[in-house]
Amino acid sequence: MWTWYTGRPCEYTKKSHINFCVYDSTWEAAESCELDRNDNVEAWVKNDHLGFEIQYLFQGVVKKYWPDFIIRLANGVHLILEVKGKDSQQDRTKRKFMDEWIKAVNNDGRFGTWAWAVSFSPANVTGIIDKAVRSKQL
Repeated sequence: MWTWYTGRPCEYTKKSHINFCVYDSTWEAAESCELDRNDNVEAWVKNDHLGFEIQYLFQGVVKKYWPDFIIRLANGVHLILEVKGKDSQQDRTKRKFMDEWIKAVNNDGRFGTWAWAVSFSPANVTGIIDKAVRSKQL
């Protein structure tokens, strides 16, 4: 175990195995608060220093993508949530590769059911969670 210091804002979490969440933005802070209070969320973690990454190809270069949150919902679905203020061609390419990863892991079947979504506004996260709980797919 190592000590990890940060100058960024952080807050204690209730539903994460990591006791504090370090925020990159106030938007992430708002969404984290919703994840902690939402009854449809069993557990969540900010994907920071966890090693969960998706490789993707953009303009001929292999890159790595680290989605913002990994969430376990009450229906058993694992939801990967990306927080995005602006959208770009590179972001759309990342999501294409994320979609391929989701299809592959779900097809394998050994790791449960996975889904992904993008939140383009802090107000969207509750609806995204509700939709994932109802449909098991986004």
